[in-house]
Amino acid sequence: MKKLLVRLAREITGPFLYRKKLPGEFGNERIFVTSRSDIRLLAPGFERAAADLFQVVRHYVAPGDTVWDIGSNLGILTFSAAIRVGPSGRVYSLEADPRYADIQSRTLRGFTRNSGRVSILCAAVAGQAGVLDLVIPRKGHARNHLRIVSGNSAGEPEMTKQVVTLTLDWLLDYWNPPQFVKIDVEGAELLATEGGDRLFSEIRPSCYIECAPENSGWMTRYFTQRDYLLYALDAAGHEVAIRQFAFNTVVIPREKRPECATGEVTGTRPV
Repeated sequence: MKKLLVRLAREITGPFLYRKKLPGEFGNERIFVTSRSDIRLLAPGFERAAADLFQVVRHYVAPGDTVWDIGSNLGILTFSAAIRVGPSGRVYSLEADPRYADIQSRTLRGFTRNSGRVSILCAAVAGQAGVLDLVIPRKGHARNHLRIVSGNSAGEPEMTKQVVTLTLDWLLDYWNPPQFVKIDVEGAELLATEGGDRLFSEIRPSCYIECAPENSGWMTRYFTQRDYLLYALDAAGHEVAIRQFAFNTVVIPREKRPECATGEVTGTRPV
């Protein structure tokens, strides 16, 4: 019964856009959303759908920063970070689905001028430049994924679109280098990371990365070999040091944590 009700709610409300307020600390600015992205957006506020995104912006983004939002969907992190970085900062949004890039553009047209400058690019990130198929699942467009990604269980596809793919290192030639990067690419994090060696070895931003379980080992090796520290965030927003990539993982260059210059980090620390 619950699944049926969710399906009916998605079918009835999905075609419509509506505006929701970001939390007060992000200016109560309104952004366009749709339940086709995530049915939880029908609930009041954003806590059910995006509490983790507000946590990472609150703790890891500072005024004047440059932020990259890779796999930005509706731009919840994009626009929250834009408020946080302020007029001296920049936020770059990469979204593969042209429908969602357009929704972000609609938000941007009415967004406050007191935020950082926001740039929106419609493309996917991968290990090399090219053209790939993007699968749009019926269950929710927050689970859009590249067809070549193995193991993605987003369910029955609604449609498939061809998208241009770029690499993270290619973006460095056109975007300002970031202090913080969010990567949520629905199982394509290996491809994204493979195309970002210069970004992670030379620029060394802190990152918040969604990682599919089957990619955890590879991602752990990649970032620990580049001397990044791995953390999960608990419900209170405290960092918990971890040895292996979790579904949502914060990675921080060791040099940004002088107290962790030697040895392995353990325990929990507030941020």
